[in-house]
Amino acid sequence: MLRRPSETQVTLTYDWSAVPPRIRQYIQFPPFGPEHLINSLHHLAELTTPTPQASTP
Repeated sequence: MLRRPSETQVTLTYDWSAVPPRIRQYIQFPPFGPEHLINSLHHLAELTTPTPQASTP
């Protein structure tokens, strides 16, 4: 993968190994769909995108 100097590769992982079996039997894992991953990456992009500074008088 070729990246430009202004780009960053992001890896988002979830570790469910600490969730006890008694909880796993009531909650389907992962407890959210793939769209959550996409939303997380969009939110990260928003947080890391520079915004113009408001001018001060």
